[in-house]
Amino acid sequence: MRKSIIAFAVFGLTACVNAPEQGGQAITRQPATAITSLPKSGLGPQALAPGECGLFLWSQTDISTFIFFSRAATGTALFAQDVKPIELTQTAAGGDIFGQFKTKLSYSANNGEQYALTMTPGEEMQGGQRIESGLFTITDLEGWQTKLPVLGLRACQPD
Repeated sequence: MRKSIIAFAVFGLTACVNAPEQGGQAITRQPATAITSLPKSGLGPQALAPGECGLFLWSQTDISTFIFFSRAATGTALFAQDVKPIELTQTAAGGDIFGQFKTKLSYSANNGEQYALTMTPGEEMQGGQRIESGLFTITDLEGWQTKLPVLGLRACQPD
């Protein structure tokens, strides 16, 4: 009798978890932009004026793909998404200071997606500093997140 009650309870819980949501059909929610959030091509070369500093990031999964660029003190950035780069507007900065940047940056895109970037600074080099590791967390309008590990450097053009 006890085994029957346990079996019935397990079956009931399974039925609740797998119950169809509308009209007898289960709804499977797929991320609308997760695949399009991953860059299909990189950014082109970015130049710095004398005395200007920038943040350059590459996809850690494909280090030949340059995916992010921001000039210091502008509050804007470029991100390679799909085929055409999108412009990002900085919405917050926190964490530790390294050069003209902080280790935690937040951006938003015109389409409403949110881009959170965390970085771990690495060794210093002439004119800049390596970024030992970094992670973009891209959140679309439906709340789906895409995680994208990055590597890079912050560099300054001498005066």
